Order: sequence, then structure tokens, then C-alpha cells
Amino acid sequence: MTANLTRIDGVPNSEDVNTARGMAHFPGTGPAGKTCGSCAHRGYSRQGQREYYDQKTDSFFRKFYHYCGCEMFKALTGKHGPVISRGNLACKYFENDVRR
Repeated sequence: MTANLTRIDGVPNSEDVNTARGMAHFPGTGPAGKTCGSCAHRGYSRQGQREYYDQKTDSFFRKFYHYCGCEMFKALTGKHGPVISRGNLACKYFENDVRR
């Protein structure tokens, strides 16, 4: 099916590279030797669905938790993607995480 499509030099083809759901771009397009495990975009705070009642403030609230998805994927698509493996090769949006 892709035989009839135009092939552009330097642009990854889905048949040529491994793809990972939830990543902002193709794995392996970032710095050599880097993985998602050391990227600043892996993991962010996400608000839970369950509401809790606080008697002191007489109001409902939702707890936040750490989610190991790609923050750049969320910024680009507006949706939460699946959890990203630490071992995935870095994509072009890779940024060193100074916390790790």
C-alpha cells in the first residue's frame, strides 16, 4: 500500500522505524543513546476522576497523582496518551531532565 506514496528523504517511514503509542514523535529521532527515562517530558501531574469531600472547607476536591505519560504528546494532541516505557529511544522533542 505504501509503494504508491511519495517517499521523502530524511523523514521516518512507519515501516522503517519502531513506533510507540503515546510518544510525541517517532522513537530514535532524538539524541543518540538517550531514552524516554531521562526526558523531562516523561511524567506529569494528572487530576483523578474521583471526588472527595473535605469537611473543613465544606467542599469537594480531586486528588492529583503522577502519571508516566508523555507531557509533549498531551500538549500536541490535547489528550492523555498511554504510559510511556522508560526504555523507549528518545524522540525529537527530548529534553534532559535535570531532576534525574
